[in-house]
Amino acid sequence: MKKYTLRTFIQESFLTIEFFMQNDLITYASACAFGFLFSLLPILIMTASILIGVLDTSPEALDFLYEMDSSLLSVIDVPKVIDFILHFNSGLFFKIVLGVFIFWMARRLFMSTVKGIRCIFHTESQRRPSIYQLIIIASEVVLVVSLSLIIFLISSGSTLLQLPFFKSFIPPFVYSLLSTIISFTPVILMFFIVSISYRVAPGIKLPWSKNFLATLCCTVSFFVFSYFSSYFTDIAKYNMIYGVLSAIIMLLLRVFVFFILYLFFAQALFVHHFFNQLLLAELYLLPSRDTENLILLFRRLLFVDPDYFINKKSIGIEYGKGSIIYNAGDASKDIFYIAQGSVTVTKNNFVEYYDKGSFFGEVACILGKNREESATAVSDVHLIKIDAEDFLFMLEKNPEANKKALSRLSSYFSQHKEFS
Repeated sequence: MKKYTLRTFIQESFLTIEFFMQNDLITYASACAFGFLFSLLPILIMTASILIGVLDTSPEALDFLYEMDSSLLSVIDVPKVIDFILHFNSGLFFKIVLGVFIFWMARRLFMSTVKGIRCIFHTESQRRPSIYQLIIIASEVVLVVSLSLIIFLISSGSTLLQLPFFKSFIPPFVYSLLSTIISFTPVILMFFIVSISYRVAPGIKLPWSKNFLATLCCTVSFFVFSYFSSYFTDIAKYNMIYGVLSAIIMLLLRVFVFFILYLFFAQALFVHHFFNQLLLAELYLLPSRDTENLILLFRRLLFVDPDYFINKKSIGIEYGKGSIIYNAGDASKDIFYIAQGSVTVTKNNFVEYYDKGSFFGEVACILGKNREESATAVSDVHLIKIDAEDFLFMLEKNPEANKKALSRLSSYFSQHKEFS
């Protein structure tokens, strides 16, 4: 069983941040946040529609709201508001527009979310039967409306609970119960939704253990951010108007941050799941130790010791000084990475020297031929043996690694022509 080291964690974190920036996931997060926030509007419209029905039978019901905070009277003309709502046309056309709006924003939100996840996992949306697509669309609409309503109610309830008049309006036990429900409902809801989306959206099946870890990190990170943002914004100090405005502003910020964290940990999930191939590519493209570029030098220092591979006993091999690693004519097609020590590769009296951080033996793998050279340990060496299938898969998925492999082949054929 391989040991997960601090170096491996730092390597995964570095790749996660790099891919997050390369994939421009902040733009996707902005699109998701935009779609989600506009999905709240249908809830507000439906709330207004319900309010119309209430006021149509009992207009005086609105007076109770204004009695809660006298500051509302200074900015709202109550009679005009009541008159406007009562004369608002909520007929068939209004309901059709509302339905189209809900459908449009639900699709926009889910398309933005799926595009962001598919950008991370490099998968394409599969074509499905029409009836299946209709079921998905209907489910998306129901889910968006339900989530929007729940979040709207939680946000409104949280704001009301922090207002002084509300604390004196309800019994302490009920107040404590409502506070507990409002505190834990978002955690449970977020964990469930994020977990399902990480499982479904990528288009590939990921292990539930990795899914759970990414979901947990996303949920905890978001609520840590929410806690500190609430710590610096005490809306209980404001009256109703400014308290609600403050809550709305914080809601906008939290939604945006949530989608940034959501896509960031989806990227982390991708890196963790495919770390074997990603680390192999990093090793194969490892910058030279002679580079003067500080960024490339940092990259070499970070990846030159691949603990993730070194700690896997099945691929770690040690040779003493002077040992033969393979001879010309051998059928072995494995590739070797030098984790410690140095090696010489000899072909037709032409000797190449490889030290820590170098690959050798890839020509036989790529061409599917027996070895045409021999490899000898110059000192005590620790090698990492890479399976030919894994190496070829890495070349197929990584254009830069493929380019380097072609360069090595070009050098090989030049030498072959020279000695033929």
